[in-house]
Amino acid sequence: MKKVVYGIIAVVVILIAAVIALPFLVPAERIKQEIMIAANDATGRTLTIDGDFGVSIFPVLGLNASKVSFSNAPNSEIPNMATIDQLTLELNLMPLLSGQVSVDKFILDKPVIVLEVDKSGKKNWEFETASSAPAEKTESSDGGAADLGISDLNLGDVQIKNGAITYRDLQAGVTHEIKNANLALELNGLDQPFKTAGSAVWRDEKIELNTELGALRAVLENKATTASVGVKSTKVTLTFDGNINSLTPVNVTGATELNVPSLKGLLAWAAEPIEAKDGTMEAVIIKGDVGVKGDTYSFTNADLSFDAIKATGNFAANLGGKVPSLKGDLNLPVLDVNPYMSEGGASEKPAAAAPAKSGEKWDSTPIDFSALKSVNADFKLSVGQLLVQKIKVGQTSLAALLKDGILKLDLNELALYQGSGKGSVTVNAQGSSAKIANTFALKGLNLQPFLKDAADFDKLEGTGNFDIDVTTAGTSQKTFVDNLNGKGSILFTDGAINGINLAAMARNVASAFTGSGEAQKTDFAELSGTYTITNGILKNNDLKMLNPFIQVAGKGTVSMPPKTLDYRVEPKVTASSKGQGGKDASGVMVPVNITGSWEDPKFAPDLAGVLSNAVNTDNLKDQLKGVTSGGTSDGGSITDKLKEDAGNALKGLGGLLGGKKN
Repeated sequence: MKKVVYGIIAVVVILIAAVIALPFLVPAERIKQEIMIAANDATGRTLTIDGDFGVSIFPVLGLNASKVSFSNAPNSEIPNMATIDQLTLELNLMPLLSGQVSVDKFILDKPVIVLEVDKSGKKNWEFETASSAPAEKTESSDGGAADLGISDLNLGDVQIKNGAITYRDLQAGVTHEIKNANLALELNGLDQPFKTAGSAVWRDEKIELNTELGALRAVLENKATTASVGVKSTKVTLTFDGNINSLTPVNVTGATELNVPSLKGLLAWAAEPIEAKDGTMEAVIIKGDVGVKGDTYSFTNADLSFDAIKATGNFAANLGGKVPSLKGDLNLPVLDVNPYMSEGGASEKPAAAAPAKSGEKWDSTPIDFSALKSVNADFKLSVGQLLVQKIKVGQTSLAALLKDGILKLDLNELALYQGSGKGSVTVNAQGSSAKIANTFALKGLNLQPFLKDAADFDKLEGTGNFDIDVTTAGTSQKTFVDNLNGKGSILFTDGAINGINLAAMARNVASAFTGSGEAQKTDFAELSGTYTITNGILKNNDLKMLNPFIQVAGKGTVSMPPKTLDYRVEPKVTASSKGQGGKDASGVMVPVNITGSWEDPKFAPDLAGVLSNAVNTDNLKDQLKGVTSGGTSDGGSITDKLKEDAGNALKGLGGLLGGKKN
């Protein structure tokens, strides 16, 4: 028995002696040459070791090399894909006998790596002689990761020191450089936390990266473990704290937070500078729960902050179907867009904008609706208060549903200056041309404060109601206008027109606009009309305004394709308050024709209409004294008198409406 034991001991001693003697029996230069030959055979590139080279086998399996370089792709202007100033590897040999890997030291000092994509799209990390067949993947019987064939893993001093990485994409003309890259790993066993701590400098900004896994073995065996990630710089901070439930399929959940002190500062650093007003495009804070499960990505319980804007919401994306599917909801208590608008608001015209030309055509450029077929979406937006310039919009709810190229927008709630509205827009882009349908109804709008805030126009009071129901189809702005069809109506009740006293026209047309120091005002019980649109031509035949002393009727067309209008307004001064509601149709009529282009409308009196109506109007008796003598009381002709009064009326209308007269 003793002889057997002695024999085993002798064999072990001989093996140890052989291992110790091996470096002396096989020259280091021979080992270096074999390593370089093997690298060349595997990659088709040249591995060069120009500095010191040494190996050891016992008590540690070690390798030391300096001035190591690995050649780049043949067509690159940069000779080396990688260089390492000093490489040190020390592997504890004895634990290997029990299936344990213990790395005492692995240090890459000053590695410089160049990653390139050439003009043809070929990547320099794809090697000519590398096998094109994918490596066979083996998994454990429970569906976990491949068995590494080791029982444990320990990492001692594992570092990358003072590294640099350059990424060049010659196709896109993009180059990125990372400098002063440092990375340290910490692992005391597969069942212990696995930590990484690193930093690098990109665009003169230091970025720190720290990660921690609860247990590396759990990840390798496709089991659940905790995970945390932290990215920190002066421009942006990102944290994640959650769980890796599995890698096959991917299942990750956790809480995340993104903090950007200045968005415009971040963009100026990472992309391109943007122009923004002081105090805008600054702080961004995003918090919520992240989830990744297979092809589904979610961000729930989101708490968003952008400058002074606050919001909450939920978002999800499924990328596993034929097209991506998105779903979400967003709630904003207050959305004030004024800080992000140019001085003067949306109505401010750019300095370089050319004046509109009469009869200018609509744009015939084809509109690309293909994006509506590239994704399906279901999104809901709720805004408690929307502030745009001086306009204040109350509670608003919008739902958007996009599926298979059909987009439907439903305005389920709109609170606007004591009024409420609802509407919908449908865009069907399934065919070669898009079909659009739009319905909208607004009831109870308080006109004066709305028009004052929207257009600084305070001459109209009352309660407004609007209805519209239109459809169109086409491929461009012009074809949409040409094919516009539908109907609508307006109804203003219990209101007034400020700045003009139409009833005073019964006494003296000129005084209706000048007055004697008192405010000019025309009350009305109703101002209403309906319209139809046929192939872009809007027709209205029943415009009316009801007032105790005056009635206003209107009819005509608005031709949208050529941008012209031909409209006739017929104000009729009645003899008494019996005229309201159409009870007394007699009186003085001074028709006004509105014609021309949208940009330059013309207002002109229809004197022939005045004369034809005058012979049946008792109210003109006092103004037409001297008819039998062929003139007015002051010696002028009847026609001159009518021209003068009509001219005064048009002057007042021009000031009221901002138009021109002939």
